Amino acid sequence: MAYTALYRKWRPLTFDDVVGQEHITNTLKNEIITGRIGHAYLFCGSRGTGKTSTARILSRAINCLDPQNGNPCNKCAHCLGILDGTMPDITEIDAASNNGVDNIRNLREEARFSGSALSDRVYIVDEVHMLSGAAFNALLKTLEEPPAHVHFILATTESHKIPQTILSRCQRFDFRRINVSDIEEQIKKILKDGDTAIEDSAIRLIAEKADGAMRDALSILDQCISVGGNRLTYAQISDFLGTSENEYTEKLIGSIAKNDVKSAFAAISDAVTSGKNIPSFTDNLIMQLRNILLCKYTENPSAALGVSEDEAQKLLELAALFTPERLVNVIKLASEAQMLFRTSLNTRLTLEIAVIKMTNPVYDLSSEALAERLSALESKIASGVFTAAPASAKESKSSKKEVPKLAAKPADSANVAKIKHSLADITAELISGNNLQVSMAISAAEIEENDGKLAFVFNSDEEFSSLSGIITDNKALLASLIERFAGFRPDIIVKRASEEKRAEQDNLIKLYNDNKE
Repeated sequence: MAYTALYRKWRPLTFDDVVGQEHITNTLKNEIITGRIGHAYLFCGSRGTGKTSTARILSRAINCLDPQNGNPCNKCAHCLGILDGTMPDITEIDAASNNGVDNIRNLREEARFSGSALSDRVYIVDEVHMLSGAAFNALLKTLEEPPAHVHFILATTESHKIPQTILSRCQRFDFRRINVSDIEEQIKKILKDGDTAIEDSAIRLIAEKADGAMRDALSILDQCISVGGNRLTYAQISDFLGTSENEYTEKLIGSIAKNDVKSAFAAISDAVTSGKNIPSFTDNLIMQLRNILLCKYTENPSAALGVSEDEAQKLLELAALFTPERLVNVIKLASEAQMLFRTSLNTRLTLEIAVIKMTNPVYDLSSEALAERLSALESKIASGVFTAAPASAKESKSSKKEVPKLAAKPADSANVAKIKHSLADITAELISGNNLQVSMAISAAEIEENDGKLAFVFNSDEEFSSLSGIITDNKALLASLIERFAGFRPDIIVKRASEEKRAEQDNLIKLYNDNKE
């Protein structure tokens, strides 16, 4: 006899068997009991959460001769016929391969006729978002005014791709990602009647690896049993599954928190060596950073994030290494790298450059990086670690005299490099002198040489309009600080970036937004 995979063998047969979706199954049972059965349902949710299984259960419950508290009996002729696939009135369609308008027209014509064996026809359309625009239009009228004997159950993992005209004609049910504890309990239930013994820690590892999908959990369990036999330990399953992507991202995040570039690069290298894709790795990095940020603002991270207590504890430990300001900036830099992947020929290099900015704020001149540095300075001042040195009597007298100004020097590439190197000191001096607006303005601009002058260049019209005036009004102050820290006094100008650069940025943003849609 052919072997049956666990996820097929343990597919739920009643609403009560569906794991983690009580908010949906209770509603559907009540509809069956009261006879208020809808003509069109839309099941949304990520993979492996029970959409198709629930659709099949509902198709049997609608036609069951002896329903049991809203559940199909699975014993009558109708239920048995549907279970073994011999009932022609229950039709399952894979919209990924039957997405044309002709397929839907044929379905629409067939739906006009009463069922040959059952009182109600049921059409289950899986991955419905794959239908073409013309196919959706062909389905629209039938969904709006269906024959009394017809019910549609549409299932999708991407509800945002479905037209609003379809959505408005369906009862929508959103399937949740199944939490780790529910997956654990189901695995233990499955193993209870078998001869396979697995350590509880190993079961938890499988449940976490499943990422909220029961089908994935059973597939992993199936593979582990095939490899390890009837006695499975945590070490065996961990070795089989390999290092998870979360472990690599957690190592990278820890390195970023410590400003350890070498360790951060090693984490990226390990991830690539293990076969991880850089864009997907970055997606996971952003998600983990989001989880860490959430840990700072929730009392129960385990429940809020749907992770185990051990995983929540790891996230809390990482959260303690960051200020909220720095976390926001790191997420921003990772997101910018993610956007650049679409036009980058070397995604790894793009991520590595972003990591350099994350670990060394001097290289990041964004307003978010400024906020991070400002927060760090405020903490030092509050703790007494960072204080201004008291001026001597001699210095106090001399400070009242006007400091002679050096003649302006051309801002060549060497001098511009000196300024960039001294930018952190200049920013700190501005902040300590309560010139926060000036520090923010220069941090938002790029610094370059322009015909022998020092140019503060803004890449966006919005930044130029709001910040250029601040620099213009404080040229003397900035020239004095540059003279102090860089050793020369430049002529300062403020300008917009070139039209080509602004157009390039606009195109990147447009490309990113188009791809998001």
